[in-house]
Amino acid sequence: MRSIELNVSRRDNAEKTKTLRRSGALPGVCYGAGSGTVSVKVDAHEFSRSGLSGRGAHLIRFRSSEGALDQRLALIHEIQTHPVTGKPLHVDFLRIDENKPVTTRVALAFVGKAKGIIDGGILQPIVREIDVRALPANLPEQVDVDVTPLGVHDSLHVADLVMPAGVEAVFTENFTIVTVAAPTVEAAPTPAEGTEAAAAPAAEAAAAAS
Repeated sequence: MRSIELNVSRRDNAEKTKTLRRSGALPGVCYGAGSGTVSVKVDAHEFSRSGLSGRGAHLIRFRSSEGALDQRLALIHEIQTHPVTGKPLHVDFLRIDENKPVTTRVALAFVGKAKGIIDGGILQPIVREIDVRALPANLPEQVDVDVTPLGVHDSLHVADLVMPAGVEAVFTENFTIVTVAAPTVEAAPTPAEGTEAAAAPAAEAAAAAS
């Protein structure tokens, strides 16, 4: 996984978050490997432009005038968003050690055309992200899920995934990743419905003739 460089500066705890947001900054905190919790801020536009608010894992390398932050690697642990607009309001960064494995969530990419779709089935992803464990340098941008062999009623489970080298899926239950549902078939009309449908044109014709 490539690292995304992000300008980060230390935030004075006396600074009000609303004031920061109005000035175009996104407040946050940084914790984890290396030192204690540090209040930080980043440029909200830069954060959005970098795609960091999207789903999946993003390996970040800080750029900062603060020695305790500069060149540190981090993952996004949590983003608090506005309930209506979805705009990021606060971000938690988790500092990581590049020499130690980390567990994080990465996106799934469903590739290929399932055989069951050709037979009229419907591909139904059940989950779109999974937890993985790897060294930071080995973290994938996404995990590809080949759905080509799946027929109608077939499923893939997390244990079936082919993981990239140096990466393991983290799970306690072998849950379903994706399935191919049977095609939807419209129910045939009942005899009563058929009689009513046939009688309708005749009734209309009689009304027109009178």
